[in-house]
Amino acid sequence: MLIMALDGNSLAYRAFFALPEDMATSSGQTTNAVYGFATMLINLVKEHKPDGVVVVFDRPEPTFRHKANPEYKAQREKAPDTLFQQLGLIREFLDAAGIRWIEQAGFEGDDIIATIADHSLSNGNQLLIVTGDRDSYQLVRDPNIRVLYNKRGVSDYAIYDEAGIKERTGVTPHQYPDYAALRGDPSDNLAGIPGVGEKTAAKLITQYGDIANVIAHAEEQTPKLRASLIEHGERVMKNAEIMVLRSDVPVDVRITELAPIPNLDAVKRFFDFCEFSNMFKRFNDAASLLKWESSGTAVVESHTAADVPMAKMQVSDAKAADVVALLKQDIVVLASAWEAEPGRSALVGLAIVNDMASGTVLWCDARLLDDKKVASALTAATGVITHDAKPLMRYLLARDIDITGLVLDTAIAAYLLDASQSDFSLNTISQRYLGDEPRASQESSGQLDFGGESTAQVREATAEAALFVARLTPILQQQLEEIRNTDLYDDVENPLVRVLARMEHVGIAVDITALQNIREHLNEQVNSLTTQLHRIAGSTFNLNSPVQLRKILYEDKGLTPGKKTKTGYSTDAATLEKLHDQWPEFIGPLLRYREVEKLRSTYGEGLLAEVAHDGRIHATFNQTVARTGRLSSDHPNLHNIPVRSDEGKVFRSAFVPRTGWSLLVADYNQIELRCIAHLAQDPGLIGAFKAGQDIHTATAAQVFGVKPKDVNHDQRSKAKMVSYGLAYGMEAYGLSQRLGIAVDEASEILNSYFAAFPNVRAYMDKAIADARHKEYTETLFGRRRRIPELRSDNFRVRQAGERQAMNAAIQGLAADIFKIALVRLDKDLSEANYTARIVLQVHDEVVLEVPKEEHDKVEQLVLDVMHQAAELDVPLEVNLAWGATWADAKG
Repeated sequence: MLIMALDGNSLAYRAFFALPEDMATSSGQTTNAVYGFATMLINLVKEHKPDGVVVVFDRPEPTFRHKANPEYKAQREKAPDTLFQQLGLIREFLDAAGIRWIEQAGFEGDDIIATIADHSLSNGNQLLIVTGDRDSYQLVRDPNIRVLYNKRGVSDYAIYDEAGIKERTGVTPHQYPDYAALRGDPSDNLAGIPGVGEKTAAKLITQYGDIANVIAHAEEQTPKLRASLIEHGERVMKNAEIMVLRSDVPVDVRITELAPIPNLDAVKRFFDFCEFSNMFKRFNDAASLLKWESSGTAVVESHTAADVPMAKMQVSDAKAADVVALLKQDIVVLASAWEAEPGRSALVGLAIVNDMASGTVLWCDARLLDDKKVASALTAATGVITHDAKPLMRYLLARDIDITGLVLDTAIAAYLLDASQSDFSLNTISQRYLGDEPRASQESSGQLDFGGESTAQVREATAEAALFVARLTPILQQQLEEIRNTDLYDDVENPLVRVLARMEHVGIAVDITALQNIREHLNEQVNSLTTQLHRIAGSTFNLNSPVQLRKILYEDKGLTPGKKTKTGYSTDAATLEKLHDQWPEFIGPLLRYREVEKLRSTYGEGLLAEVAHDGRIHATFNQTVARTGRLSSDHPNLHNIPVRSDEGKVFRSAFVPRTGWSLLVADYNQIELRCIAHLAQDPGLIGAFKAGQDIHTATAAQVFGVKPKDVNHDQRSKAKMVSYGLAYGMEAYGLSQRLGIAVDEASEILNSYFAAFPNVRAYMDKAIADARHKEYTETLFGRRRRIPELRSDNFRVRQAGERQAMNAAIQGLAADIFKIALVRLDKDLSEANYTARIVLQVHDEVVLEVPKEEHDKVEQLVLDVMHQAAELDVPLEVNLAWGATWADAKG
């Protein structure tokens, strides 16, 4: 018989720190440790098929080791409350599963395992110890005992027999306590011999047999080691004694009592309580596979994606007919391999999961996509799951293959679960949710980058990535359900992937000649300003070099330095503004030079470099960058083209529609302020918006106590700055910097604003309090944003977290509304069979390319869709204009 003994505390601890701490039920019960523990147990019993299972736990009372050495584990911090609370749930799960669990006051769980080991050997049974504690290595003193050591996360294990322990540590299991005492065990707060690490400890124990002999032969060692052994020898000998596990714990460990007898009804009720929607299927599958005697109702289910056995992965080359057949399945999990940048380089091939249970994967060489039947099957596939789907969708659109059946993009799902993270590559989210990761390197986009690897290596790595996507799928789907984000994902984020892919594929046309003329004009300005600045300074120097500029300003001219950085006094824009009056004839042109040079390099050169062979720029639009839910742009960043400056208008004039068509630009007017009005339920703001008043004039009238007709330009500008600043959590200091006024004056303006619109202040305060309590914010559509900064010990970081808490629901709601509009707009255009298409998105603005005969219909469709994207207590207002260039339409 094979008995599996699990170290409950160790595995629960690993699970807790491997999975996001915000995994919780709708009632607020944290469940990450329970989920991870149950996942580990189910996978372990399916993989190793034990006849008996037992889980041991530590008790909170001191043990005999604490009495022998008061310093024992004294450094350990108390387990987080959210982990401690889940230990009771884990025991409840084990009770329902009919799995024996044991604890004993005065002893540790490892001692109970040692007792089980003795009992197991005396009865001729095999024992598999599952733990993350190396103390159990000493128990592997017989071929029938092995340790399955949990290295990290919930799925990274190494299995050791006696030879494995010797190879891993350099000593036999019997010698392990002496070896550990010499080396020291920081986790137990037991110091070793100073200067003795693992290699030296193993060498000494191997040479002399045990710790007593090592101490006895201290004179044979180097002077430094000899002194350490003599000084600390007695202490480590005592430590070695308490490191020996006791096998005489007074508990009943009869092997016949360890066969699990689950109550399936109780297991299902438990998982329902924890809101683990897929876990019962996995547990019941394991129970059925192992033929466990059970009570309750058994429902036999097939293997799930999370149980893919990576060690058994098999990859085979596919023929066209194989791919077609596979793509007809309800669910198709795949991964992409690229020669270079995903979506912008050649596709090497696709790995398609053939059988999740057995780990078999088909390799579809990219050339097979030229087969019409394969292309048609990929277009018709209704259940596609992959990671970072947009580059593949964009690439295939250029080959007339339109993936319309995407059901899960694991990168987008992970972003929706926790947008506070900065990396959504397959490696990172696999480590986050599985405690494991594929071996292939990752591009920042999350796709695989194989460099110069061989075809065989590419096939294997891509296949492994596909299986990891399969493993992630049920976990991410379940967690989306747990935070009630399934609808937000299915209705908004998932269809948006295809909308953005189509936008990127289509791109926006540019007038290359106009761009070249703009670049030349900027070059002339840069050259003229350079000459002027060199003449004023009296020498030729590199204007882009802070070191050389610092010399001109502070050494040659002798200006009073501003703030000091690590490399010297600053020459940044804020510092130069403060220095302006000391040398206006130089600082003024210098600031202008920097502005023009940035435009020249970023847009004058940058935009021309991005024009493709079709005369269009195909920018990338990102769903997983901004924490607020907003979209971002790169390659090039079209969101950063200056909006208010004349130069920005010049660049927009180079963006044009296809010949004979027009550009339609539609954007939401003051959407953040409308979101504030709705969320705060402030009657003053709601009334002004409903009455169609100029909101900044109405706000200024309230703040400055004048009639709307008497509001001057300066008052309106200040009111506008306050309104938009609040949408980003701006406080008095930030407002003072924006308006160039004293902090006290800015504070008075803010106080006047909140006096005029008290519900806004109340909303902001409540937003911070709620976020601090729940550790996340939530939009009206359910989009969550974790704000870990609120828990920081650093006051400034916490302050930044509070600002984020104030604006997250506002910005998030605006993002939700715009994304809903974008998805519906693309859908309605397609269903109406219009040839008009979306070509660009910038902040709250969408740009369409429309043929003349569709002008009126498309204009009305755009207005209807954008107005109806959400129902707020204030109307959504849309600005709409036509033009022969983006600048003409934007105005």
